[in-house]
Amino acid sequence: MSNIPVQKADKLPAAPITHGRSAEIYDWGEGRVLKLYFKDFPESDVDLEYLNTCEAFRLGCTPMECFGKVECDGRYGIILKKIPGTSMTKMPEKNPLILFKAGRIIAGQHAMVQSKHTDALPDLREKAAACLDGDAFAFLSAERKEKLRRYILSLPAGDSVIHLDFHTENILMNGKDVTVIDWMTAAKGVPQAEVAMMYFLHHHAELFPGSSKAQLAFYTAVRTFIYKSFLKNYVKITGMDPESARPWYVVALTLRKGLWNIASEKEYLEREIERLTDEIK
Repeated sequence: MSNIPVQKADKLPAAPITHGRSAEIYDWGEGRVLKLYFKDFPESDVDLEYLNTCEAFRLGCTPMECFGKVECDGRYGIILKKIPGTSMTKMPEKNPLILFKAGRIIAGQHAMVQSKHTDALPDLREKAAACLDGDAFAFLSAERKEKLRRYILSLPAGDSVIHLDFHTENILMNGKDVTVIDWMTAAKGVPQAEVAMMYFLHHHAELFPGSSKAQLAFYTAVRTFIYKSFLKNYVKITGMDPESARPWYVVALTLRKGLWNIASEKEYLEREIERLTDEIK
């Protein structure tokens, strides 16, 4: 049972401002928006985003303040500060030159977020290990599953803030102001885990459903370019050896499979998780 107070709403504004894979965004007046999840979306996940967003705001990771929780016609959502700006994904339409700055901007945001430390967010190793108990991992034998669980829990603990969904659609830009949004998957851990996830997001994650082949080819080239720039700038800022992220790649894949379980990613994720599990000594 949730301990977060719920505001009842009898009706919604006429139409959402925008929508994503799991929620719609409505104008809520007074500089606020309502992120309302679709029916049957677990209330526990809404609560998790509420708590994670509050912690990210408290730490200074984002200016996106959270004001409460709403229920409307069996759907749950959270009230957020309305942040002006455009997602980095759409910025090239206004300013194509942003592509040459995107990697540096993302690297700076990573370093800023990871400089914050917390005990309030879930341990990403425990989060990944818990994913193995879900239906999405029925493809793994019991032996492989336990081998992978032991490996994940044996990796170093950390208390840096880790976002785990740090792609261009979750970065808003308004002039020089940059805001990281969507904190549902946030956890605490070591920065190497985030770098491992970034490799997946910029090489193998599903692109925009419904895009044409030409659009997909363009988006693929752009995200690869952005990733190379990101990694170069991130290493320059932090001094991290990119090879130190390699042991975390199977953890990133486990989290991606367990938290999203996207159909188009199924073949790659299952094949790679099995292969990397078999390589564990």
